[in-house]
Amino acid sequence: MAHNKRNSAGPSQTGISVPNVTATDSETDVINLGESDTVVGAISEPLTRRTAVGRATLVWRRMRRMPTFWIGSSVLLLLVLAAIIMPMVYQYTPIEYDYANQLKGPSQYHWFGTNAQGQDLFAQIMVGLRISLVVGFGTAIVVTVLAAFFGTLAGYFGGALDWGVVNLINFLLVVPSLLMMLLLSPILQGAHWIFMVPLLAIFSWMLTARVLRALTQGLVNMEYVQAAKFMGVPHRKIIMRHIIPNISSWMIIDTTLGVGGAILAETGLSFLGFGILYPNFSLGSVLQGYNIAFPHTWVPAAIILAMLVVSINMVGEALRDALDPTSGRGH
Repeated sequence: MAHNKRNSAGPSQTGISVPNVTATDSETDVINLGESDTVVGAISEPLTRRTAVGRATLVWRRMRRMPTFWIGSSVLLLLVLAAIIMPMVYQYTPIEYDYANQLKGPSQYHWFGTNAQGQDLFAQIMVGLRISLVVGFGTAIVVTVLAAFFGTLAGYFGGALDWGVVNLINFLLVVPSLLMMLLLSPILQGAHWIFMVPLLAIFSWMLTARVLRALTQGLVNMEYVQAAKFMGVPHRKIIMRHIIPNISSWMIIDTTLGVGGAILAETGLSFLGFGILYPNFSLGSVLQGYNIAFPHTWVPAAIILAMLVVSINMVGEALRDALDPTSGRGH
C-alpha cells in the first residue's frame, strides 16, 4: 500500500504557502497531477524541478502498467524502424519498373507484389510510411505550437487580443477546412511534400487553442501568478514558468492523439490526388493505385495504415490515462 509522505503546507519566506514535496517512489503514487505546486521566487525553481521529476516518475510508473502502452509502443517502434531502415536496404526502389512482373502477387522478389506498372509495392509502402510519419508528427507539433501561442496569449492578456484571437478561431472553424485544403493543394503540388505540414496545421489548431485559452484563463487568477505580476516578473517569464508547465500535460496528450488525425488527413488528401504526388509516396498515394481485382495492391497498405493509426492512438490513450489524475485506469 502506498504510503503518503507529503507533509502539510507551511508558510514560506514570501508568505506564500509552499507544499513540501519529496519525489520518492511511494510518494509519487499520491501526487495529484492536476494540482499546481509552482510558487514564486527563488524557492519555486528547485521545488518545480523536484516536482517535475516526481511527476515524470509517476507517469512512467502508471504507463508501464498498461498493456495498451506496451502493445502500441512496440508496434509503433517496429513501423518507425521499418520506415527508416527498409528503404535503405531493400533491393528495389519505389519508382523502379519491372515490366515482366506487372500485377504479380507477393513473392520472394517482390514481398508485397507489384502494381500495374510493375513497381514494387513494398518499396512504395515503406517510403510512404516514412513520409506519412514525418507529416503526422510534424503537423501535430506545429498545431500544438500554434495553439499554445494563440491560446496562452489570448487567455493571459485578455482584452482586445483575446477578442481578436477568439474571432479568428471562430472564423476558421466555420471555414470548411477540407474544401480549403483541396483548393490550396494544387498550388503546392510543385512544391516539396513537406509543405503538407503547414497546410494541415493551419486548419487544425483552433480547437486546441480554445482549450488552452480556457486553461490559461483559469491559471491567470491563481495566487502565484498574481504574485508574480505584483513582483514585476515579465509576462514572458510568467507564461513560460507558470502557465506553460501547468498546461503541458494536456498539450502532450493532444499532440500525441493529433498525430493519428494528421496522418489520416494527409492520407485522405493523397488518396484523392491532392496530397503527396509522384515521384513521392505516402500510404494514401499507394492506396490510390488500388485494383479491386488484385487485393495485394491495396490490402498491405491498408493494414499498415491501420496499424500505424491504432498504435499511435493506443500510446496516446495510455499517456492520457497516466497524466489524468481522475482516470481510474491510470492507477
